[in-house]
Amino acid sequence: MKIKSTRLKLLVFLTLIVLSVAYILPVYVMLVTSVKTPAEISQRQYLLPTSAPQFENYTTAFGLILPSLINSTLISVAVTLLSAFVGGLGGYYLSRSRSTFAKILFILVGIALYLPYQVILIPLVQIMAKTKLALTHFGLISSYLVLNVPLASVLMGTFFLSIPRELEEAAEVDGASRIQIFFRVISPIALPAYASTAIIIFTQVWNEFLLALTLSTPRTTTVQVKLAEVKGSFVALYNIQMAAALISVSIPMIFFLFLGRYFLRGLMAGALRG
Repeated sequence: MKIKSTRLKLLVFLTLIVLSVAYILPVYVMLVTSVKTPAEISQRQYLLPTSAPQFENYTTAFGLILPSLINSTLISVAVTLLSAFVGGLGGYYLSRSRSTFAKILFILVGIALYLPYQVILIPLVQIMAKTKLALTHFGLISSYLVLNVPLASVLMGTFFLSIPRELEEAAEVDGASRIQIFFRVISPIALPAYASTAIIIFTQVWNEFLLALTLSTPRTTTVQVKLAEVKGSFVALYNIQMAAALISVSIPMIFFLFLGRYFLRGLMAGALRG
């Protein structure tokens, strides 16, 4: 038994090493490539670092994607905050209402989340065009809200189901209204759920490409669309592309580091309840 246990641990350890290399290797190649010259990249020695790092590649890349980086940040933050707020209200209603309508709606919204958003892409674009919101920041924000508020409602509603109703009943005895209960009792308890929802939605909006490509102009283009446009006239500028991609990753990383502790609390709370 002891030998089998040792072999199992060794197998798990080796598997973790392989998975770690598989995850880290692409990032390493991006880092190495981002500071090379086109001539060095053409030698196809992707794993070997350069002896003369070209850090000005980052300056060039930053200048190319700065406007789209600002657009993505504004859109992602706005959608995340609004989705978390509206989704929190919707999730609270779905989790606390005893009506048959609310229960059916909760189930239907949960099922709808499994459908790819491309299903509603054409109708959504048509609505944005008819309301003259297409090709504007507000149009992109509205479109992402349509896609992410249901997700936020289900995530928050699922968390609210785990909060004992006795807390609300005690607050009602003390004279608190339903609104006061939500904002002063339930919401502080649900901070890990809000953080988890915010991180998921922010990452989805930041990485989304197809809708941004369809509804944006050069003035409102997001960073993912801009990354696809970063290329040379005659040769592919892989060094600039890799530098731009690494810069674009920095904002979601900062956002995650800011809310990471709450996100981990949400995961731990979900694991304990499960």
